[in-house]
Amino acid sequence: MKQKQIIALVSATALAATALAGCGKTSEENTQTTAVSEAEGTAKEDLPFSKYPETVTVHLGGSMDPNAKLPDGMSYDDNSYTRLLKDDLNIEVVYDWVTSSSDFDEKMNLCIGSGTIPELMNVKATQYRALLKYDMIQPLDQYFEDYASDILKGYVESGGEELKKCISNDKGEMMAIPAPSMMGGEANEMWIRQDWLDELGLEAPTTIEELETVAKAFVDNKMGGENTIGIVGPTINGAVYNTFLSTNNLNNLDGIFQAYQAYPGYWVQDEEGKAVYGSTTEQTKEALAELNKMYEDGILDQELGVRKDADEAWKSGKVGILFSPWWHGYNVKDGIANEPDMEWKAYAAPLAADGQWYAKLAGVGGSYCVVRKGYEHPEAAFLLNNYLRVNEGTFQSETDLDLSYYPGRVVITPLDENTYSVQALNAEMKGEEVPEFDPLNYKLLQADLAALPDCLEAPYDDMSIEKWNTDNTNFGRLYSLLMGSSAVEEASAEGIVNKVYSITYTQTETMERKWTNLKKKEDETFLKIIIGEEPIEAFDTFVEEWNAEGGAEITEEVQALTEK
Repeated sequence: MKQKQIIALVSATALAATALAGCGKTSEENTQTTAVSEAEGTAKEDLPFSKYPETVTVHLGGSMDPNAKLPDGMSYDDNSYTRLLKDDLNIEVVYDWVTSSSDFDEKMNLCIGSGTIPELMNVKATQYRALLKYDMIQPLDQYFEDYASDILKGYVESGGEELKKCISNDKGEMMAIPAPSMMGGEANEMWIRQDWLDELGLEAPTTIEELETVAKAFVDNKMGGENTIGIVGPTINGAVYNTFLSTNNLNNLDGIFQAYQAYPGYWVQDEEGKAVYGSTTEQTKEALAELNKMYEDGILDQELGVRKDADEAWKSGKVGILFSPWWHGYNVKDGIANEPDMEWKAYAAPLAADGQWYAKLAGVGGSYCVVRKGYEHPEAAFLLNNYLRVNEGTFQSETDLDLSYYPGRVVITPLDENTYSVQALNAEMKGEEVPEFDPLNYKLLQADLAALPDCLEAPYDDMSIEKWNTDNTNFGRLYSLLMGSSAVEEASAEGIVNKVYSITYTQTETMERKWTNLKKKEDETFLKIIIGEEPIEAFDTFVEEWNAEGGAEITEEVQALTEK
C-alpha cells in the first residue's frame, strides 16, 4: 500500500492523564474582546510599540540556563533588560517561580495539573496542547491583529495553513504566538566521511544498494580502525526513528526507512485517503528486512540498541555514515579535535526507487507563547516580543544577559532562513551581488557574510576541511549551512524533495490509555527483527496484535481527525 505525502493537522501531544489529574479551568469564562489602545490618542498603527500609561505587571514562570551568570546587583526580576521594559513599555516583570531549563517541564506540568499557571508563559508543544485541551489559555486573534508588529505577523503568516492549524483551537481561533520550526531543521540527511570516500575513490551513495556498497568498503578497509562502524545507530534508549509524539533526529535511522517510503511512528494516508499508522505498513516491513540485512552483513552498528554514546563513536573517528539534521555541522569541530583530517559532508540521500527524497518532518510549530485565560493584558505578550525582536541584537551586547532572561521571548526564525542564507552565501562566494535582505528578519545573515572570509579560504571553489578555519567562532554555523543545509537546497532545486508530515502530532482519547503498551511492543519487536532475534515474519504478528490491542480503534479516531 503506497502512502501519499500528507500535511500536519495539529501539533504536539497531550500530557499524560496523571500529570493533569484534578486540572480545571483557571478562570471564569471570558469572551475575547476587541483590543484597544491603553494610551489615549494612540493610533492603531502605533499600538505594536506603544507604552502603557500606567504600569502593567506580568507574572511569568522562568526557565533559566543554570550556567548563565547574572551581573552583580541584578536578579531575574530586576536586571538591565527588565529595566528597559519598565522605561520603554511600562511593563513590570514578576517571576512567580524560576527553575533550571532541565526542570522546567516538570514544574510547568505541575502548574497545569493544579491550575496555577502564570499569566504569560512559554511552553513546548505537549504543554500547549494540554493547556488548550483543558481550556486554560485565551484566544489572541484581535490582539494579534492590533498589536503584532509587521515582522511578527510576517513570521506567523510564513508558516501558511500548517502553522495556522498548529496555533488554532477547534473554533479556528488563534491561541498562541508560535516559534516556527524550519524544514531544514528537521530533515535527517545522510552525513558521510567525505575524506574516506576520496581516499577509496568512491562516489557518495544515492541509493540503498550504493549505500550498502560504500558502508561495506568502509568496514572492509577498516577506515576507522579495527572496529569501524559503517552506519551508526542511536544511543541506547534513543529513537530508532522519529515519532509523531517526539523528535530525536540525532543518529536515528529514518534516512533508511524514508528510502522505502516507510514512515514508522507517523500517521499517514493510503491512496484512498484513509489513516494508516506508518509502523504497520508493508513499506516499513521492507525497510526492517533491509536493516536486518545490513546488520547481518556487519555494516550497520553492531551495538544498535545498547550503544552508550553514538556521538562518541563518530567523534572518535570510528563511523563512516550517520543520519542527522543540517545542524550536525555544529558538532563537527568536536570530531576534528580528535582527528584533524575528519571531513563530513551531507547529502539528501538515500533516494527511494522513484528517485525522490522523502523528508520526514515534524510539525511546523516548535514552541509557543500563551496567555492565561482571564489575564487582563494579553496584548503584553505581543508588546514584549515586538520590542525584543527589533532590539535583540543590541540588547545582547549592551545588557550582557543570556537570552533566557528575556521574558516571554519567542524564538522566531523565518521559515526560509536557511534557504535565504545559503543563497546569499553562495552569491558572495561567486563574487555576485548579494540579494538585499532585512537584517531584522534575517538577523544572523549579516554576521554570516562578515565571518565568511575568515572561516573559509578564498577562492571558494574548494570546501575541503583544510580550507576551513575551525577556530573561528562562526565555523559551526557556516559549516552547517554550506555543507549541511546546502544538500537540502540543492535537492529542492532538482525537484526531488518531498515533505512528509504526520496527520496528527497529538494523542487521541484511546491513545492516552493504550499508547504506552502499544509503543513498547513496537519498539521491542522492531529491534529484535533488526538484530536478528526475531524473523521478519514477526512483523505480521506485531501488526495483528497491535490492531487487536487498541490500534484499530485508534486508527478510527485518527481518521476522524482527517474528516474535520
